Amino acid sequence: MPEKSNERSIEHFHVDMSCDGQCEACEKFFDCDSPQKTVNYERRRIGRAKKTMAGIKHIIAVLAGKGGVGKSLVTSNLATALAIRGRTVSVLDQDFDGPCIPKMMGVLGKKLVIGKKGIIPVEGDFGIQVISTGSILKDEAVLTWFHKMRRNATEEFLSHVDYGERDYLFIDLPPGTSSDSVNIMTFVPNIAGAVVVTIPPIVSQIVARRATRLCQKAGINVFGIVENMSGYVCPECGSVEDIMQSGGGQQLAEDTGVPFLGKIPLDPKLSESSDVGKPFVAAFPDSPASRAVVTIADTIENNLGML
Repeated sequence: MPEKSNERSIEHFHVDMSCDGQCEACEKFFDCDSPQKTVNYERRRIGRAKKTMAGIKHIIAVLAGKGGVGKSLVTSNLATALAIRGRTVSVLDQDFDGPCIPKMMGVLGKKLVIGKKGIIPVEGDFGIQVISTGSILKDEAVLTWFHKMRRNATEEFLSHVDYGERDYLFIDLPPGTSSDSVNIMTFVPNIAGAVVVTIPPIVSQIVARRATRLCQKAGINVFGIVENMSGYVCPECGSVEDIMQSGGGQQLAEDTGVPFLGKIPLDPKLSESSDVGKPFVAAFPDSPASRAVVTIADTIENNLGML
């Protein structure tokens, strides 16, 4: 609005020339409180993604600040635990550079195809849908995508996939807090919550804290922290012994003010089941790790009113 000076009849206009209206690619998206953002948000593919995913009841993001903490393992087993109890579940593998969900879910070799309503996900055990670049590329293919191409791929997986009616969509995010994670949080305004995966050592907590803060900055409810690789299950007697520090995940939860969901121990059986494409909650339902995942699934469903 123009302002009138008391001394002179001069009008001053305050215009923010730094905004180009391209909300999808803006680095200040989560800091912006402009009313125009809501208008821009509904346009083009952002609006299309919202319509495409309207049949999904609950969207859950699984992330970790650091790679190698078992984030995809947690994603695949949480999805399977819910599917076993009769929920309709989809998994979107957002890790473009290292897609391992198809292998873990037993659908490696199956390819995505185009149908009348868009991309048709591949289907694995218990009716779980899987959407991944691992179902497009050859095993030896190396992606050299940069920001714009990565954002376009995210848009395609959100706005042109025939998900249908689903109870859950789990989104397996890549390590870190860069564009791939931010793109998901920008394009999916109705994420029900997030699960942050970490391991006991302090070095992992430092990075996982950033992932937790990113969710909080984006206004996403954090269901809680999962401490993976917490203890080792002896294959002879079944006892659980700490081989690394313990309690780092719980401390992170306290520091960030979010719930602690539980600990998942290391078990030699886990890698075996992943290698053959059968999540351990289905292959070894009585193992300590499986029981821990089922408890985490119960907590999430309680929070969402599904139990």
